[in-house]
Order: sequence, then structure tokens, then C-alpha cells
Amino acid sequence: MIRMTLWLMLIACLAGLAAVLANIQGDAQIIIAGYQLATPIGVLLAGGVVSVLLIGGLILAVQFVLHLPQRLRAGRQRKRQEHGEQALAKALMALARGDGVAARQATQLARHKLPQKALPRLMAAQAAILQGLPDEAEREYQHMMSDTATPEQQALGLEGLYYSARRRGDDVAAGAYAAQVLQLAPNSLWALDGLTALAVKGGDWPAVENWMRRWARAGVKRDVVRARRAIVYMAQAQEQLFDDTQHARAAALRLAEKAVAQKSGLVPAIALAARLSAAAGNLPKACRILAQAWSRQPHAELAQAWLDCYADQPSSKRMRAVSSLTGKNSAHEESHILRARVALAGQRWALAQTLLEKLREPYEETAQVPRRLCLLLAQSEAGAGDKAAAQLWLDRASRAPLEAGWMAAGLRLENWQAICPVTGDLGTVTWGHALSTSPALAVNTERPTISLPAHQ
Repeated sequence: MIRMTLWLMLIACLAGLAAVLANIQGDAQIIIAGYQLATPIGVLLAGGVVSVLLIGGLILAVQFVLHLPQRLRAGRQRKRQEHGEQALAKALMALARGDGVAARQATQLARHKLPQKALPRLMAAQAAILQGLPDEAEREYQHMMSDTATPEQQALGLEGLYYSARRRGDDVAAGAYAAQVLQLAPNSLWALDGLTALAVKGGDWPAVENWMRRWARAGVKRDVVRARRAIVYMAQAQEQLFDDTQHARAAALRLAEKAVAQKSGLVPAIALAARLSAAAGNLPKACRILAQAWSRQPHAELAQAWLDCYADQPSSKRMRAVSSLTGKNSAHEESHILRARVALAGQRWALAQTLLEKLREPYEETAQVPRRLCLLLAQSEAGAGDKAAAQLWLDRASRAPLEAGWMAAGLRLENWQAICPVTGDLGTVTWGHALSTSPALAVNTERPTISLPAHQ
């Protein structure tokens, strides 16, 4: 448009110039092959300008005619592009609201309008998964790996096939797809993560170490690599615990300590190291491990580990020890709860009630006393001889919200696992709240018990 405007402005200027030149007085004589031509000089100059205008106009007309098919194709392509992008937007919104039928219809239109794009096929695969059609989704992913596809499109197709294989439990195929991705993109983090998780699941620890080194070379931040390595050490430690021998327990302890060294705040590793130290007869070491962690950040899992370590100790010793443990974070809620639990175990009902009442008061404003606290209050009232009050707290406990716990894919676990028992992924079990307060959501995971030495 700008170019055309400039041409029109130039033509207007030349036309004005021709009009001016036509008024110039005087004659011009031209001799060609003995013939003499006389013409007014103004007319001659104006004719020259007009000739330039005619030639320029002719050139413009020829260019317009020659470029017209290209312009028409470009216009049609722009409209196809716009319609395809609108269809993609509709498909994306349909996927977001869980409407698989609408998403599929929109992606079909987008794929027709944008045949060379990988995104319509990717969204079509997602729509098929939403509709419960995994075979169709895999066909879409396979199409994304055609010979004409770019390496990026092929990597997207392989990623889809990888997760499809994981969903149907075919770890061999999943590993092959992830390995193919690394040939296209050597630093693909999801592929490295997937291969690491598969190696952990298969207990192939040399392969795990190899993939972890690849993580570091891929440019992943050092803290991220160390955190992931800590999870790997914990996976090995949990595997060792199924071998109920002194050698295996010692190996598990070393691995838990290596995990703590990689990530100092990894609560499950700290708790396991403390339990195994106490089980080996080294209670002072267990106390040091837990005390150091408690001073940084008290946690319910650390509290349970401490109770396990001191389970066979006299009540008086436990009361002194818990005071020492919680002294550096005495105002923390977990410190109050731990002291109350120790008091209840020692049948010190008055002390337990005092501690629990301090915890209860802030919650009464919202009438949302956590289930754990309700159960402790029921225990203290029963110990004090008030069975009616104990029953009231038990009734409230049945309706009370659950406190935080180990979560995986929205489900509550009984204990932490390095490999998620729900998804099979590495390091995805986190501390948080369940999507529902229903105990039916709890997922039991097998964890070997750690036998502690009897108190002498």
C-alpha cells in the first residue's frame, strides 16, 4: 500500500511537471535521416514526461498482473491462517473445560486449515485422550513424526508417545521414545527425567547415575541436580529396607545421610537417618540429627521420628528430651503438639490439657479445629476421666478437616515414597493438603518397619 501511494504521488508530480513544460515558449528542430522536424519545445518536453508516465504505468500494470495470483494466494492463506487460529483457540478452550467432543471438532477444522502445523495434531491427541481414545491419540502422535516434520515436531510426537506408553505401563517403549528424543534434543529435560525415573523404578542404579550426570551437563542448576540426587539416594535407601539385615540397614543409613548431604531440608531423609541411627543403638546421634533439623523447621514427620526413637525410653527421660528438642522453636505449633503427645503418653493429663487448650483457642474462632488436634483432645479428656467430653471431641474429629500430610496426585499417602505409588514418577510426593477430607482418599503404601532396640 505504501509503495502504491508513493507511485501515485510520483505520477501526480510528473503530470504537473508536464503541464508546466507544455507552456514553455520556443521551437525545437529535430533532424532524422535528412528530414527536419520542428515542434514547440514545451510540447516536446511535455511529451517526454508523458512518455515516462505511460511507460511507468505500463510497468505497474504488468507487475500488478504478474503478482495478482501471488496476492490472491497470500490472501487466501491469511484467511486460512486466521480460521485455523480461531479453531485452535476454540479447541484450547474446549480442552480447558473438559469438552472432548467440541475439542475434537475444533481440532479437525484447525488441522484442515493448518495442515503443516504440529499444534492441531497435538491438540487432537489431547482431545482423544480426554474422550478415552488412547489408540487415536497415539496415531496423532505418530503422524507428528513424519519425514517432513521438523525435529521440534518429532520431539513433540515422541513426548506424546512416551506418556502414552507410561499410561499403559509399557516402560520399555517409554524408555525407547525418551531415548529417541535425546537424539533430537540431547538436553531435553523431560526425557532425562523420564529415563532417570524408569531406571530408578527398575533398580538400575548405574543407569541412574549416568542420567544424573547428563542432568548436570544439560545445564540444570546445581541445586536442582542435588535435590534430585537426594531423591535417588532415598529411593535406594527404601529399597535396602526390604532386606531385613544389619548390612542392608547400614547401607540404608549411609544412603539417607548422603541424601541429607545433598539436600539438607529433605525431611523424609532426616527422619529415616534418625530412625536407623536409633535402631543401630546410637540414640544420641539420632537426637542430634533431629535437633538440628527441628531448629531449622519443625515438622510432623520429624516429630513422629522422634517419638519412634524414644518409644522405649522412660517417661521422665522423654519429657526432658522433648523439652531439649523443642527449646529452640518452642512457640511453633508442632512443638506444642509433640510436647502434648509426650505428656499424654506419660499420663500427665493436666499438662497435656494445658498445651492442647493453647493450640485449640485460635481455631475456635472459625470452628475448624483440625482432626489431629480433636483426637488429642479426646485422648486427654478420656485420660482425665471425662468420657462425655472425650466423645464430643471424637464426634468433632469425624467432621474435622484433615491436617497436612504426604500427597500424591491429590491423594493422601500413609508415608513418603521416593517413587510416587500413584503416578510412578520420581520425587513427586509432597507435603500438603488433600483435595477432600474423606479418609477414603488415603493410599496405603508399603513401608518396612524399623525395629528399635529395647530399652535397657
